[in-house]
Amino acid sequence: MDISPSLNDEQVVNGICLQFANMIRDEVKLAPELAEGHWRVDSEWTGQTGSVSEISNSQIGGDDISRSFSIEMDQPHELCGGNSFASPQEHLLAALSGCFIANFSAVCALRSISLNSIKIHMSGTTDMRGLFDISGVESSHFKDIKFVVSVAGNASPEELQSVYEHVVKISPNLGGVGSATAFQTELSIIEK
Repeated sequence: MDISPSLNDEQVVNGICLQFANMIRDEVKLAPELAEGHWRVDSEWTGQTGSVSEISNSQIGGDDISRSFSIEMDQPHELCGGNSFASPQEHLLAALSGCFIANFSAVCALRSISLNSIKIHMSGTTDMRGLFDISGVESSHFKDIKFVVSVAGNASPEELQSVYEHVVKISPNLGGVGSATAFQTELSIIEK
């Protein structure tokens, strides 16, 4: 699938070229496997509670996508960290917000809704006792995640509510946190 939008396309909504978005939508309707994304992250411990994750070579619709990004994470001092970077929990909340904003903007564009702004305030509660190896703690998952989406655009409240409800249903990141996700894990022990 050619994924290079023309810079000369006339109709752009929310920074999204509608001709390009509609072309992709039409291709995905005919071949749903083109919408399948495979993401890769390799992470390494950097000491204390820190880590660095390298993002590289994802796939969308079977096509390799060359990407190269680094994300550094750390815990606050109160959780034995160096407080050098945002925590994994904060990155998770940011990823949820970013995914929601990307989907909301794209769906609005495809519905010809121009946005002036989208802001999300997101917070969540975790039980961090598992980090301290306290027996009897079964899970340290987010107990709750709350978010408020503030949006301004050229649509009625009903139209924006419809987009909001749709995005809550289809957001891959919200779905992954809010429903059962199949995890495949493997332990690889590296000798000194």
